[in-house]
Amino acid sequence: MASLTATKSAPQRLSTNAIVAFLLSAVGFLFPFGLWLGYRTRARIDKGNGEYGREFATAAIIIGWLWLVFLVLGLLAYLWILI
Repeated sequence: MASLTATKSAPQRLSTNAIVAFLLSAVGFLFPFGLWLGYRTRARIDKGNGEYGREFATAAIIIGWLWLVFLVLGLLAYLWILI
């Protein structure tokens, strides 16, 4: 009779850094920190550290870049008005 051995892997947990990166990117003036933390967290998750939350880290990166584009376009529009 063959014995059944169940291999239990450690349950994955949600990365708190991914959530913090998402929240920092969502707040307008803190987006550089969210952008940096999003890239850092996504790289750490991709290495396979047993966490999930890559979607939150990617969303933080996208939102951070959108804030940067918004800031640059707003600055260009402001300078265009001054000229």
